[in-house]
Amino acid sequence: MKESKSKNITKFSSDKLIESIFQGVDFQQFLTIQIPSKLIRALFALAAFRKSKKNIIVVSQNYFEQQDWVDNLSFFDSKLKILGFAESLKSKRNFDSFESLGFLIQNLEDFKKNESIAICTPEEFKIELPQTNEISKNLITLNVKDEVNFQHFTQELILNGYSKNDYVAFEGDIAIRGGIVDIYPIGHENPLRIEFWGDEIDSIREFDPLSQRSVQEHQEISFLKSIFHSSQVEDSVNIFEYLPQETIFILDSPENLDLDNDILEKIKNYDVFFLNPLKKHDFSIKVRTQPEFNGSLNELTKFLKLISEYNTNLTITSDNPTYTKRIQSLLEKYIEETDFAEDDSFKDYVHKINWHHSPVSEGFITNDFKYAVLTEHQIFERKKKVTEKHKTSKTSITLKELNTLQIGDFIVHEDKGVGIFDGLQTMTIGGTLQDCIRIKFQDDDLVYLNLNYINKIDRYNSTDGEPPKLSKLGSVEWERRKTRLKKKLKDISRELIQLYAKRKFSEGFSFAEDTVWQKEFEASFMYEDTQDQATASDDVKQDMCNTFPMDRLVCGDVGFGKTEVAIRAAFKAATSGKQVAVLVPTTILAQQHYMSFRDRFNRYPINVTLLSRFRSKKEINESLDQIKSGKIDVIVGTHRLLSKDVEFKDLGLLIIDEEHRFGVEAKEKLRQLKENIDTLTMTATPIPRTLNFSLLGVRDISIIETPPPNRLPVYTEVLKWDSSQFREAVLMELSRKGQIFFVTDKVYDIDEITAGLKSIVPEATFGIAHGQMKSSELENTMVQFIEKKFDVLVTTKIIESGLDIPNANTIFINRAQNFGLAELYQLRGRVGRSNIQAQCYLLVPENVKLPEKSIRRLQALEEFTDLGSGIKLAMRDMEIRGTGNLLGADQSGFIDDIGFELYSKILDEAVAELKDEEFADIFKSNEEIRRNILRNPDLEIDYDKSSFFTDSFVPSDTERYLLYKRLYALDKIEDVKDFENELIDRFGKLPEEVENLLFVIRIRVLGINTGFRKIQIRGNKVIIEFPTENQDYYLKVFPYIMDYIGTYENASFKQIKSKLILTNTFENREEILEYIWKMKKVIDLSIEE
Repeated sequence: MKESKSKNITKFSSDKLIESIFQGVDFQQFLTIQIPSKLIRALFALAAFRKSKKNIIVVSQNYFEQQDWVDNLSFFDSKLKILGFAESLKSKRNFDSFESLGFLIQNLEDFKKNESIAICTPEEFKIELPQTNEISKNLITLNVKDEVNFQHFTQELILNGYSKNDYVAFEGDIAIRGGIVDIYPIGHENPLRIEFWGDEIDSIREFDPLSQRSVQEHQEISFLKSIFHSSQVEDSVNIFEYLPQETIFILDSPENLDLDNDILEKIKNYDVFFLNPLKKHDFSIKVRTQPEFNGSLNELTKFLKLISEYNTNLTITSDNPTYTKRIQSLLEKYIEETDFAEDDSFKDYVHKINWHHSPVSEGFITNDFKYAVLTEHQIFERKKKVTEKHKTSKTSITLKELNTLQIGDFIVHEDKGVGIFDGLQTMTIGGTLQDCIRIKFQDDDLVYLNLNYINKIDRYNSTDGEPPKLSKLGSVEWERRKTRLKKKLKDISRELIQLYAKRKFSEGFSFAEDTVWQKEFEASFMYEDTQDQATASDDVKQDMCNTFPMDRLVCGDVGFGKTEVAIRAAFKAATSGKQVAVLVPTTILAQQHYMSFRDRFNRYPINVTLLSRFRSKKEINESLDQIKSGKIDVIVGTHRLLSKDVEFKDLGLLIIDEEHRFGVEAKEKLRQLKENIDTLTMTATPIPRTLNFSLLGVRDISIIETPPPNRLPVYTEVLKWDSSQFREAVLMELSRKGQIFFVTDKVYDIDEITAGLKSIVPEATFGIAHGQMKSSELENTMVQFIEKKFDVLVTTKIIESGLDIPNANTIFINRAQNFGLAELYQLRGRVGRSNIQAQCYLLVPENVKLPEKSIRRLQALEEFTDLGSGIKLAMRDMEIRGTGNLLGADQSGFIDDIGFELYSKILDEAVAELKDEEFADIFKSNEEIRRNILRNPDLEIDYDKSSFFTDSFVPSDTERYLLYKRLYALDKIEDVKDFENELIDRFGKLPEEVENLLFVIRIRVLGINTGFRKIQIRGNKVIIEFPTENQDYYLKVFPYIMDYIGTYENASFKQIKSKLILTNTFENREEILEYIWKMKKVIDLSIEE
């Protein structure tokens, strides 16, 4: 079948289709028109725009309707300029923020200047805007080659409200570095980088605030030089003052629009179309919405057969190319395997389908069957991809700032212990200037760390966040701690490797490859798979096809899609005639999993049952008989599943959720049950990817760390406590039949708080849950909440993880300043689990001054609403917890002793040593193990020229440290060039010291994993020091090096004590780099052969 054909899609944006559908519509008479299809409403707006030659404003019900309009218009004309006036999901009380106000003003200015269609919501009509002459006075236009007084320009922006920072992160920020000005103008999607040569503008570039890299050149740019706040606007006007009189309004479903009468009257002063009114209409467009196929390829194929008789011009559109390919493949295979395979004319019609990838809200078919558009997401009953534009910059930079080492922060030095980061210091070393990292230890002792060893230090992270005790220089205690830990980790890892090896040599059931049924089932998943989720699912199914039993851990936060991975595995097993046991630690989770599995399998002959204390004895006995006879395919249950009276007919797959929460007795029964059965374990407690790499070949792990792209971002706001706002938010949630969490930080006053909340919203019903309740009482309360027996759950942070309550879409977090960032992140993750917009309110006391760090933490959470963006930082303490769970022992004491980063490094070393020594026979074919003889993380580069970031080039200590950390982590030569381009882009022409530094890094990148101890460069002379006491290196690698060196006349070896040193002389830097690059190639070859 064919890929997307743009020439066929162009037909849809041509006048031919418009004439076909809108015959008889007079676009000069402004009518009320009935159009059932959202996609055809967009086509109508496009037709009106083209025929009238006027700008159009579509008024839609809310922000999500606006996004549908944008997507639908783009489907018909991808080059059309479409403006969305509603910036994001902000509530109306946030419109006095200068970002939202600036965004609207900028869009209104664009609307006046360009032929375009704008989409807005009723909220924009209520915003108080500055007079248009105020905007004209504050609008600045810059051109390349303009003469602009640099000093006056930057000072004016700062005086007019722009905030000076080290780098640009938010709208309203400005950063000045030499002759470069970075500015984030209000209302612009991206910030600007203006480079001056004296007082002349040399270039204007738009840049990505996440990467800080330029993305587009501009010859001219306009922006507001002042920052406006609604609350400060005098003699305000509304949106109508900004609109040209030659504007056409289209009101979409007018009865649903929250427009005041006076606004409606003003709209009527313009030309207006009313689309899809509930009452009478002047004209009706004869189209049908897309029929329902219930995810069935059979139903879809029958429909295609029907419209093929009319030779309907059909387009099938998907959210992305992957889904396009998938439905093409599924349809093709289905037709080949059914009676339709003999119908050549039908197959020819299917071959002519236009395939397209563009998210649209819904499909349609014209009544005369001339044209049809079907959406892949409706065919498989999935939700359409949300295409909101997120400003990830706010998230990323805020998080980068939070995660950057600040002076005074605790750090861990691998060899010296726990110290305090005391900044950078430029020092003279061997006659050249170099930056060093200053670290303070116990008794104010200082160490100046050469940048060669920057990877030996990391921020200190522990399980409890308590400040650690500083280490004493010269003490042997630090080495003792590391030795004790390595021994412990070796013991744990040894047991894991033995289990892993035993399983690999056992015999299990080998499942067949995916069937068409399996693919159809997976395509009906209502959300778009993330890459992590798709990879995890493929890993699991591949394991199931192996001849030895699977034992895989899938790790991912609640809602990130690991349950769907398990469901797909269960489907594979059940459709292969095997039974599936799903074991969970609590009754609540059992109920939730039972409902999830049952609902996903409801169109297939797969029987699901539940074994838990909420089932009656009679129901359980019936289920036990059916399990024994094989009538039940999937059994979900608590530890009740492990009882002796549960007899499976043919168990093929065991799925375990949160194994670490089971007791010792249950774990022992599990160990016996798992021996020859495919086992899939799930956990919501994340583990870091670094740990996954450490345990490669020890435990099969799949990590899902990105949330579903269709999950709507949780609207997050920091608020001072206001009872009227609380009442308003609760009533709003109740009006959409939803539920509310109210989380507080203490148990002692939870009853008093609940009584106070009841008095504010007497219409709502309340329940209480906290960790001091009996487990059965707590469980009953939670089940009642899931079953919607009450509206508001007042609780402590015990709801932090594990719960999935899609109906709860509002959460209040009381005294939010007392929670850690990871806790806040986890708590917020309890809402926003469905396609309904969720709200998270971070409540802070009214008259308490919060520390700066608390404010920044809350701001960070308020900004990074798209969950995946903050996961690395916010979930660090959860990763620490997950590490302990995975390794089957309480690791928190060790982690508190030495910090999480060093703990991970020692685990890596311990596993590598076991693979290389005790288990060498199992891993001898592993190239990574063979490469261990080349590892040289402490490689030292000694250059006789000053090589560092000068203060004048990068003024900020924090930014310099961040750049050094990134630079010394590079491991590909092409990445150094990329980094160089970034430096030039962000900071301007490179000083000699920075060019020298980049040369040092290139040498370092080439020298890593060669076994070299040290590379010295003295003028044109290169001195390489080889490893000592590494017999394998000299046996396997050194002969290749000798052959290579034999091609150089000037090369010479020298033995100085135990050191073997190679010296060679060259003309220039390029020759030096080529010399080391070729030697690295030779060394790699020695390992491969």
